[in-house]
Amino acid sequence: MDIDIFKYNKQADKHRLIEYLDNQTEGDLKHLILTKLDDYHATNDIDTSLLLRAIIQGSPVKGDESRGLQRRFLVIKCVIDWLSNEEKDVLEKPKQASSIVNLILPQQDKPIQLRLLDILSKIWNVLVASDQVNEADDIFRDLMEAKWHNQLVVGMASTLNDIELTNKQLEAALNCMIKKLADIEIEEVPPFTWQLLLISRKGFKKLVLTGILNFFNNTVDENLGRVEGTVMLHISFALKQDQELGNELVKIVKSDKCNQLKLFNVACLLTAARIHRLQDTIFDLFKSTITSIYKDSDRMDKCYWISEFSPLEADEYGQVFLDVVDRSATSGWDQIIQSLSQLAMILIDTSANANIFFSGNTNAIKTRSSGSKEDGPMEKISNLGINILLRLFKYHDVIKDTLNILSFLPLSTAERLLDAVQPLSKTNEQFREGLILILRKSLFAKDLDGREMAVRGFLNILKEQLTEIEENKDSAEALVAQGVAFEILGLLRRCFSQQCEIRTCAYNGLGSLSQEYPAFAADIFELLSTQFMKSYEKDSTILNPIKLDVCVENANNGGAPKIIEPIHVLLSNLVTSLRMATNVDVTTITADSMSRCKDHLLSFISRLSRATLEDFELDKTASLDMATHVGLKNNYYTTLLIGVYEVSLEHVFFTNDITTQSSETLLTLFKKRSALVNKLKDSSTNEKGKKNTNFTQTSCVSLEFTSKMFQSIFSMKDTKEENESSKRDIRSNLEFANFLVISASDSLKKAIDDTYCQQDSEHFKCCVIVCKIYLAILRKEDSNSTYANQQSTRKAPSVLGAIAASLLKVFEMVSHVWPQRLVQLLNALLEQEITFQTDRDDEEQGEDFGPVSKPANLVILDLINEIKVIIGKYLSGASPIYKEVINVMQVVVFLCKKLEKKDQDYLVRTRHVVSWLNDLAKTEDIEDVFLAKDISSLFLKLCSDVGEFDTIQKICEDIHLTTGDLEASTYDTDMDTSITYHIVNSKTCAAITSKVFEFIDASFDDLTWGIGRLKLCAADESAIENTREFETKICKRLSSLLLILSELVKSNLQGLHAENLFKTLAKAYKTLHTLVKYKILFPEDVSPDFISVISKSGTEVTEKMYKFLTVYGQSQSQTQDASSSSRKKKGKKKEINQKQKLKIQRESKMIPNLIFTVEQFERYLIQLSRKSKVDFMQYMKRSTSRDFRIHMSVVQASSDEDDEEEEEDNMGKNRSSGSRSEPSKRPRTS
Repeated sequence: MDIDIFKYNKQADKHRLIEYLDNQTEGDLKHLILTKLDDYHATNDIDTSLLLRAIIQGSPVKGDESRGLQRRFLVIKCVIDWLSNEEKDVLEKPKQASSIVNLILPQQDKPIQLRLLDILSKIWNVLVASDQVNEADDIFRDLMEAKWHNQLVVGMASTLNDIELTNKQLEAALNCMIKKLADIEIEEVPPFTWQLLLISRKGFKKLVLTGILNFFNNTVDENLGRVEGTVMLHISFALKQDQELGNELVKIVKSDKCNQLKLFNVACLLTAARIHRLQDTIFDLFKSTITSIYKDSDRMDKCYWISEFSPLEADEYGQVFLDVVDRSATSGWDQIIQSLSQLAMILIDTSANANIFFSGNTNAIKTRSSGSKEDGPMEKISNLGINILLRLFKYHDVIKDTLNILSFLPLSTAERLLDAVQPLSKTNEQFREGLILILRKSLFAKDLDGREMAVRGFLNILKEQLTEIEENKDSAEALVAQGVAFEILGLLRRCFSQQCEIRTCAYNGLGSLSQEYPAFAADIFELLSTQFMKSYEKDSTILNPIKLDVCVENANNGGAPKIIEPIHVLLSNLVTSLRMATNVDVTTITADSMSRCKDHLLSFISRLSRATLEDFELDKTASLDMATHVGLKNNYYTTLLIGVYEVSLEHVFFTNDITTQSSETLLTLFKKRSALVNKLKDSSTNEKGKKNTNFTQTSCVSLEFTSKMFQSIFSMKDTKEENESSKRDIRSNLEFANFLVISASDSLKKAIDDTYCQQDSEHFKCCVIVCKIYLAILRKEDSNSTYANQQSTRKAPSVLGAIAASLLKVFEMVSHVWPQRLVQLLNALLEQEITFQTDRDDEEQGEDFGPVSKPANLVILDLINEIKVIIGKYLSGASPIYKEVINVMQVVVFLCKKLEKKDQDYLVRTRHVVSWLNDLAKTEDIEDVFLAKDISSLFLKLCSDVGEFDTIQKICEDIHLTTGDLEASTYDTDMDTSITYHIVNSKTCAAITSKVFEFIDASFDDLTWGIGRLKLCAADESAIENTREFETKICKRLSSLLLILSELVKSNLQGLHAENLFKTLAKAYKTLHTLVKYKILFPEDVSPDFISVISKSGTEVTEKMYKFLTVYGQSQSQTQDASSSSRKKKGKKKEINQKQKLKIQRESKMIPNLIFTVEQFERYLIQLSRKSKVDFMQYMKRSTSRDFRIHMSVVQASSDEDDEEEEEDNMGKNRSSGSRSEPSKRPRTS
């Protein structure tokens, strides 16, 4: 039977095969199939698969009595039964089963013949050409309504691209195809998207692009990431072919801010940015959007009340770019790497041009402590650019290429690059060896930066190896790391003969590593000790223990002197490594070396304390003129010795603590150090022979020394009376106290910036200790204290002032470096209010600074209350110490800025501060201008934050009373002169008035910006109630500001304050103008609050403004007439003082600008009156001062005429002719 079936199947006509199979019984066929399935050797040369295929071909699905379908079912049933029997001993069965299954499966999903679609396009074009529109429409409608097979989707899209469609049909087809995106398989998405982009050439580009973007943005499917990169490339290629499509893509993303927060949209634009004609457009879009968002976010932080109605999160936008970088690594989006790198550099360059991120030195990148003030928007933009670059570098393999140019990079850039590759050098031995080779070459580079870069690179590698040794102890990896570490030490030893900068870098790095890794401190000590002995004078009979001529090159010959051995840096790190090595187990040889070094240091300190300036060749007659060889050498000697004395102070303290003998040594050393500092300040001259005025001396002492020294001298735990007397002597030395205070903030900065010893927990603990002592001193001392009335250093600030300034610096540093720990620091100051009886033992046990249980704002307020008492005490003394109060007040300003506005208790806490400032301003007769400015500035800002504008209005009323009323007669004595706020007096009024104008200007700017945010809210129809509340809030604040401004307009302001008033009024009307233009868009919704704003602008400001202009103009005319008559009496030529001329030129611009702004406001107000059917012009009163024409050319052009009186005459003629010939454009309303 199998032979017959195979023979009939070979014939072209299958009827004989069908008839033959119909004549066979089901049992015979079943027996045949099962027999052939077990036949693995093709009996009769007939393969089993070929036989089953012949039976299936002879069994058509359609036929009489469905015999063919029954036979097919029989074949499948037999195959399944055969597959169900597992025969492990038959090795041929798996191969047979595979071929049989492959034969049957395609029948379940028969592929569609796509050539049918070619016929469809031809039929469609024939119908269209023969005007058979109805038939074509029926076909099109059926196509759109039918369910497309997955294999047919791409072909259908290609077909629709080939046929001619009307716009309506094209739009319907595109909508249908976009919906199909969600139904097709992932692998079919890229070709289908490409067909969509091809069809977009016929029209509806926005629809196509929007559909594609929305699909990828809204679809959550992990597998979709595999094809996103391909789709981006398709879009990019389509943009190259179609210029309009590229412009449309930019418009879509630009039109809606939300589109710019979508990851796929940003990635598409970055891909398209590689197209030259789109590059500038896309980068400009990103740059302007990022800048705008970060600036708006910064403004939102300052105007938090706006965020309640229109929130904005700049970090979300920045995170989108960082997410794109991450996806570029995981999804293989290599096409966006170049654009991302370019964008990052553009962002950094934008900040650099603004002189924000790179301050003064384009080759200096910020350290951890630099820029301890709050980061502004430009700094955040530059940080975003840097983070993008760092992530790109982290994810993509460009390290090997960059290492070759490492020595050619600027030092700051090379240092960042070394930090980035540092983890790789730990794990990749081959990479580490290549890096060491490059650094070894750079160690002897011609330029200094290349050498310093090599030293930093070696120190980075050494740090990684020491970490490996510490983590793995005695493992094989630790032994390898130890070998590398000693190799690096050998290379660093070769730096000890190079320039001063290279040695300084190496010494500081090794000293820091000895602190971070004490187990390695002994080896570092051996290196530094050997180097120190080269400059140490071993002869104990010579009082000068340092060979200064060895430290300064060309000291005794005719060459230019130059420091080659920074002995103070070497000594500082030697002492540090010795102290660290003392606490660990060392070999006998090292112990002997340490013992000898201690003896040398003892002799060193002893001789240093006994030596005089003459022993260093620095007596009173020694020249410090840097223009001469001797003077330059003496300058270098003095600088080195100052550092040596400071390091000696630290060593004596750590060795002996505070005893009678050590205190005498400390004071002696410090006295000699002070003599050198004073000599350098008084006698040093620069290369031009002029006295050095910008003398700055950076302290060499450590943070640990300053904190423990403070703790020691201000603690009275010691039971020994002689020790207490020693501490009292040190405390009473004002210069020493000042030195410790100034050194505290310097040493904190140095410790935080140390990249090789980052012991943040220890540094934070030192901050707590120092701040506690600072606060205790501020509480204890008063205006009669010697710390306040300092006599020995009259030019320097008092100790109390220095303490307050240093306290602020520490707060700022902690806030910048550890922002999350600032509240912990403040809480620690409150929980353990130390006094001068502090137990040092408690401090030495350490503190666990855990989470703070109290709300952050409450902690800040409690500390402000502590400082409030201090300020009150300083002001209530017999002679108020204003300078010290100014420094303490700056701490309050800082703390107020740290009040978290997002917390619910913000208003309650802030009102407590406002209440205190209110009492302070009312009761204290403060006559110091700078203190009055600080208090009033903070007071105004906080009052605005809590909405207490009535208080600000009262201050303006006092300014009004102090400056006098605008229309008050000189003989008028009935005017009320009772001042509410005593801070406003004749000495401080001008300064406070300036602060008030600054506050009002900033407030109007904020409101103008807020109205812009209001427009965005109004565009959202679902947030009508929120928009209405937002508008009400703006109107109320604007009404309050108009009342405040009204008080100033009534005041008799002259000179600079009058000019400030003109500028502020112009700003006010610009804000009103913006608000009215917004209301024109919604004229039917006029609230009572808005009417109140318009009413106050007319009755409270505009009327009084015209009176002010009239009176001010008359007073200026009288002044000019008086000066003119005095010149005529003296017989001199008519001339105008240059200062007066500039003033007139300014006023000639400001006043017309102001009037023009008022007219613009009233112009739009008239339009709003017509649209809203509300007569707003009833609040606008007419004045004769407005009865003249404003020529735009006069407003905008600058006045350059020399003869001012002639110009005034011409202006007068123009005004009179204008008033007679042309009536006012605005109709009278009264």
